[in-house]
Amino acid sequence: SREAQDSFAKMYDPSYGFYRTLDAPGQVGSSHVFKGVGAQMMMSPYAQTGSAGGSLAGSYSQAGMSDQISRLEAELAHLRRATMSGDATQYHVPVMQQPMHQQHHLPVGGGYCGSGLSVEHHELLKAHQDLMEVMQTESEAHTTLMAAHSELLKVHAMELELDGNSKKANKKAHPALGIIRLDYSYPPAEGDTDSTGSFGYDVIYRCIPGLTFEMAQAGSFDDAVERRFAEGIKFLEHRGVHAITGDCGFMMAFQKLARKIAALPVFMSSMVQCPVIAAAFDLEDQILILTANGMSLEPQKEVLLSSCGFDVEEERFIILGCQDVPGFDAVAKGERVDVDFVQPGIIKMTTDAIKQNPRIRGILLECTELPPYADALRDTTGLPVWDCITAADFYINAYKDNPRFGLDDWQQEWDQVQDEYTFGMHLLEEEKALLQSKALTAEQKVKPKKPSKAAVMKTKRLVAKQQAPLLGVIRLDYNYPPAEGDIDCPGSYDYDVIYRCVPGLTFAMAQSGRMTPQVQAEFEAAVRYLEGKGVSGITGDCGFMMAFQPLARKIAEVPVFMSSMMQCPMISVAFDKYDKVLILTANSDSLTPQKDQLLSHCGFDVDDDRFVIRGCQKVPGFEAVLTGDKVDLAAVEPGIVKFAMEQIRMIPTIRAILLECTELPPYADALRKESALPVFDAITCADFFISSRRDNPRFGLNEWQHPWDKTVEAYDLGQNLTAAQRQALVNG
Repeated sequence: SREAQDSFAKMYDPSYGFYRTLDAPGQVGSSHVFKGVGAQMMMSPYAQTGSAGGSLAGSYSQAGMSDQISRLEAELAHLRRATMSGDATQYHVPVMQQPMHQQHHLPVGGGYCGSGLSVEHHELLKAHQDLMEVMQTESEAHTTLMAAHSELLKVHAMELELDGNSKKANKKAHPALGIIRLDYSYPPAEGDTDSTGSFGYDVIYRCIPGLTFEMAQAGSFDDAVERRFAEGIKFLEHRGVHAITGDCGFMMAFQKLARKIAALPVFMSSMVQCPVIAAAFDLEDQILILTANGMSLEPQKEVLLSSCGFDVEEERFIILGCQDVPGFDAVAKGERVDVDFVQPGIIKMTTDAIKQNPRIRGILLECTELPPYADALRDTTGLPVWDCITAADFYINAYKDNPRFGLDDWQQEWDQVQDEYTFGMHLLEEEKALLQSKALTAEQKVKPKKPSKAAVMKTKRLVAKQQAPLLGVIRLDYNYPPAEGDIDCPGSYDYDVIYRCVPGLTFAMAQSGRMTPQVQAEFEAAVRYLEGKGVSGITGDCGFMMAFQPLARKIAEVPVFMSSMMQCPMISVAFDKYDKVLILTANSDSLTPQKDQLLSHCGFDVDDDRFVIRGCQKVPGFEAVLTGDKVDLAAVEPGIVKFAMEQIRMIPTIRAILLECTELPPYADALRKESALPVFDAITCADFFISSRRDNPRFGLNEWQHPWDKTVEAYDLGQNLTAAQRQALVNG
């Protein structure tokens, strides 16, 4: 009503800057002073009726609050001066000039002087206090808002971190090696199996209390030590290692027990490589085996023969002990070996043996303290050298992501950090009390000094660098577009590869296992051509070429491995006799024609029920392999994985997968991810042999070999042939 609006208007006092109520005519009331909150003023019950006065108060903006506060502060200053002077009657409410459009000429009644001053004084202070409270509330609200914003940012960061961890958690762990250690404490050199710096992946050690060097040499232990040995294997398996080895070659006597306990590959000695190495050379070629003591392998004769097909008395193997090499006796004493001092003696002993036995084609270091000399032997002799590190790499690589092809971003990258190991670590206190050997003192742990810059430069001058190792590949007279990962794709390797096609050697001829005289002559010429180019090993681009393994290795002096099936003995020896190996081929009947060759050349029996042979011929899209068309990897991969996983579900004792077909490696990473099993193929086979000629950058002699330039050269069928040979191509 008009009366209500007039009454409401009388409450506004422009000098106060807010509305007030009148308890009685001529008096200022204090019960309905309006308070400012945020951008509006909290109004009395009168103002909340939607009247014009209410609208005026409601429109009071936060922008004008600073002016109001200034007015109040000025009034307070006047009040303080009046109070201090003791003459409150002299107080007058100061009126601050406002812009014309903000001035309100409304009747406000009386109450500005006389006895009303004390009431006005009180009310003014109360208004100021209310405004201060409003500001404090707003400040607290702002602080709360900022805190909430900060918490929101933290939550967002946590979500991002969780998302990253989730992605990381979804990735498979980078493979790690588990090592069973003797109850024997000594300062290992870099390259020694007991030095974490010898490996390009994580290593976890577990010492067996009571398992002394003498006990391992005897090849048997009592029940208590056997129980601790079994616990050690289970401990390593529980820690998530992917393969298990020992730090002493004599542990080969415990190979059968270890692999019966573990579901992982077990290779307690570097001697497990013997059958594969022997199969790569002609029957008249010899292999030099270096040990700590020349008689050390004699007690293991039966074990080595039954476990890995190695006959100590076979003339092909020349066993030579290093016990008489100056300085090497530190090994037997448990002292630090001066590698630089011992190395010349190791080299001299080896070169003398080669002069006496010119048919030596390869070297195997049986002792786990000999790998530090491997690079020097490779450089000096020009021969392939295998040791416990190449054996470990072989099994670990079967679990590792191949960054050059196949599935990517499925496995965590190695952080390049090795955890320091102290003798007795990972044992309970009561187990440590059973140790016969004690941890090294700080003085014994001192690492040998790094060679001086002058010494390094001297070595560089003395060493004429050799070329990085090359792989030679014999190709069928068969032209097709190879995918990355295929043996015929140069990008499948992290070293140089040279191809040589054999005119007339068709797929059908290879499958038959027989060549015509003319094609055989071309085959022999191809082997000689590759060896003349300085290759470090020769393989074939078709598994059926295993039939020609004897011919190729008779001509060549370098290792020859015409099929990935060469790995079979080294795979099977690492698992229990009741475990099985799944072999995937292009066609399930493809291995039958090679039965005799596989049995005689690499110890693989096609009829052995340990090997589950399955063909991929029915996998959708894989038929392109047989027609010579380009294979759609993305389309075929799910079918290959599904097919393999079905076999594993039906036969849960399958412990490893071997891809026999040379066009199957592109699917190896996907199989590793889904099955969590080691997967071997033509590439892991080639890598194994090439590693024996390659510089190991982590230890030993360095600067003796040119690094790979990482340049991949394209190849066209018929390249490296004469014009006449190209004309003889069936599929050129």
